Amino acid sequence: MLTVGHGKQRYLAVIGGAMIVVLVLIAIFAPWLAPFDPLKAVADSFGDPFPPGGRYLLGTDELGRDVLSRLLFGARISLFVAVVATSLTLVIGVTIGVCSGFLGGWIDTLLMRCTDVVLSFPALLLAIALAALFQPGLTSILVVIALVSWTGVARTVRGEVLSLRERDFVAAARALGGTPLRLMVRHVLPNVLPTIVVMGALSTSNTVLLDAGLSYLGLGVPVPTPSWGRMISDSQTYYRLAPWLMICPGIAIVYAVVAFNFLGYGLLAIVSGRERR
Repeated sequence: MLTVGHGKQRYLAVIGGAMIVVLVLIAIFAPWLAPFDPLKAVADSFGDPFPPGGRYLLGTDELGRDVLSRLLFGARISLFVAVVATSLTLVIGVTIGVCSGFLGGWIDTLLMRCTDVVLSFPALLLAIALAALFQPGLTSILVVIALVSWTGVARTVRGEVLSLRERDFVAAARALGGTPLRLMVRHVLPNVLPTIVVMGALSTSNTVLLDAGLSYLGLGVPVPTPSWGRMISDSQTYYRLAPWLMICPGIAIVYAVVAFNFLGYGLLAIVSGRERR
């Protein structure tokens, strides 16, 4: 957790939001910003990458492809995976958390024990095992990331719902004949929404890292689609001869993770400040 005060921490949401806007614009306008086709060799540098400068601002890779172009198009893949996988994560986690916290009893016990089982495995190790069961592709990566990332959301939402279900407005709605489903959707879920938004921002940064880790291990988006994690993996052989091949995608990953963390912690400070009032 960042140690700055709540007042200053709120500005992190603005900084993180601005960084994300830049990332989104890069992803959208990648075809116009990229100087070359990211999939084609544009330089005679096979096995001997060109250094940054001149016509190739960030140099070329071992196959003669422009690094800058691949970074820009890689932002599209990373951002798409981050947003869609996080959305699936929230759907699973919020559904389990709300049902577990509101219904209680054996349903709560069953859902939380399933959550504990998933939590007992390291996320990356479990993702590797699940990825091996599916055919490599973008869809399988989205599903795998969602299946290993929902537990934190579920436990956090459950804790919020446990306190909300005993509130007077929920008791009043129940006394008026509201069904459990109606109570959860109309009365409980809207009050948990700020927490869900914060968890979504923080989960997105973890999704970026998990996607990069899977791509690094060769379990991400299939080649030759540009991927930041795959770029780092491919550059290992040339880390002394051409360190920029590893540094550039590494900086891109750090930038995306920091942006979503800033946004998440900033929103957390805002939500916490409102709850104290």
